Amino acid sequence: MGGTSADFDTLPDLSELRARSRDLVRNDPVAQSAVATKVVNVVGPGHVVRPEIDRKRLGLTAEQAEAWEEQALDIFTDWAWSTDCDITRTQTFAELEDLVYRSRLLSGDVFVVRRFKKRKGRMLATAVQVIEADLLSNPHWAMDTAQMAGGIEKDADGAPVAYHFADRYLLDRNLGGAVTWTRVPAYDGNGRKLVLHVHGAKWRPDMTRYAPMLSPVIEALKQRSRYSEAELMAAVVSACFAIGMKSPDGGLTDGVLELFRGKDDGGAAPASKAITITEPGKIIDLLPDEEIQSFAPGRPNPQFSPFITAIAQEIGAGTDLPHEILMKQFQASYSASKAALEIAWQFFRAERELHIAQFCAPVYDEVISEAVARGILKAPGFFSDPLTRQAWLGQVWMGPSRPTIDQTKDAAADEKYLEMGVTSLTRIAAERFGVDYRTVKARRALDGSDERQKTAGGTQAPGSAAPAEDEDTTDTDKETN
Repeated sequence: MGGTSADFDTLPDLSELRARSRDLVRNDPVAQSAVATKVVNVVGPGHVVRPEIDRKRLGLTAEQAEAWEEQALDIFTDWAWSTDCDITRTQTFAELEDLVYRSRLLSGDVFVVRRFKKRKGRMLATAVQVIEADLLSNPHWAMDTAQMAGGIEKDADGAPVAYHFADRYLLDRNLGGAVTWTRVPAYDGNGRKLVLHVHGAKWRPDMTRYAPMLSPVIEALKQRSRYSEAELMAAVVSACFAIGMKSPDGGLTDGVLELFRGKDDGGAAPASKAITITEPGKIIDLLPDEEIQSFAPGRPNPQFSPFITAIAQEIGAGTDLPHEILMKQFQASYSASKAALEIAWQFFRAERELHIAQFCAPVYDEVISEAVARGILKAPGFFSDPLTRQAWLGQVWMGPSRPTIDQTKDAAADEKYLEMGVTSLTRIAAERFGVDYRTVKARRALDGSDERQKTAGGTQAPGSAAPAEDEDTTDTDKETN
């Protein structure tokens, strides 16, 4: 049987998949947990950048490289911590990270447009605009073609040439006025990206647009939600208790009738006494020849929890989240819980690298490029030689710390790996605490922490082994990286 293209399989269903995905995240706790868990572990409070230029290629000394990196970090931090980095002036860069990644999970992809907005009192004019996936569409919602699919205009090689954004959503097109589309080129005149297409891993070579993260498990999530609601309602019905009383004339005794009299109706008995299950403890009048039939729903259902757990395991597999992480339950052994965290970390790390490559690094490049163009940063050869440009733009990003169960055991393992020479203090500080080791070391020096530790215990501070007698320690480049 013949197959179809990725766009033919995906594009017609994207609108419905996005709507269902967003509805589940709004109303289903497991769906919300899947998205929130990934956002917290991949983005968290936001990534921290550490400029790390190639000083050997640039012919700089260690002191010159460190001074340039500190200045670049100050410039980017000043830009990122201000809401002026957002074209709407509502979010900082860390908040934009959260928005971009969360939107990618909910919608399948999201778009970031580089803007230039000079604002009073600001050093740089670079800003970013986040555009939701729904607004990218073919002009006038035309049919997809080889040159235009999902709102992306492509060349003969299938490379993006331009993106077409509508000024409103599909269902908002009748709010007044004609819908207009803006064509944004994919690259500027210098070949630098104007539009960042942030999305998940590419499954097929000819894929243009991407489905939401929850797409493989939408049906399982919805059915699990319906089953859970049905079981909850059955438990409510089972908890309600009603008494049926029968008299020859179908009327209640005076004492029982008082229970049905309204407080604000002048003492008159209600005209209707319908049987309901909204309140427990009902006393119901039965007409002649009527009788109560027993109803035993048998709730709570002893099989409810195992079945829900099995479905949650299936949902976790479909969203690359171990069941323990998805449901926030660690009831197995230490080894099993540790394995779940390790597996989850592999996926979080891959997602983090993709997020940095598609969003964080390109934005950092543009901010530093503007600083160099304005003469704030001195970087010879930055715009004339691509390799020199890359040397100036070297960077390392650090995100949320690695999840752990037993910090003592993990610290001992890190110390052993450090002795073996297979890791570094920089990597340990980044993975365990999400911070830059150079910042920690500088702060410890200011606090006198290392000196106090040596005085109290007569030992060297961690990461500062005593140098050999013949070793030259004047070169700061020999510090562990």
